[in-house]
Amino acid sequence: MKRVYFVISVIAFIACLTGIPYLVNGISARGMSGINYGRIIFPLLISGVFFILYKRKK
Repeated sequence: MKRVYFVISVIAFIACLTGIPYLVNGISARGMSGINYGRIIFPLLISGVFFILYKRKK
């Protein structure tokens, strides 16, 4: 189960990294308040939660 937590954490972190160009393009086009941060925040939260579960599992 520990491997599953690690794999999910890594995949979510990669999804977060792939959303950065969209975030930058959105900020340059519409400013800070006109973009959707969900492409960055949710994968980052998922990655963090599963990494904590990975570290905690014995």
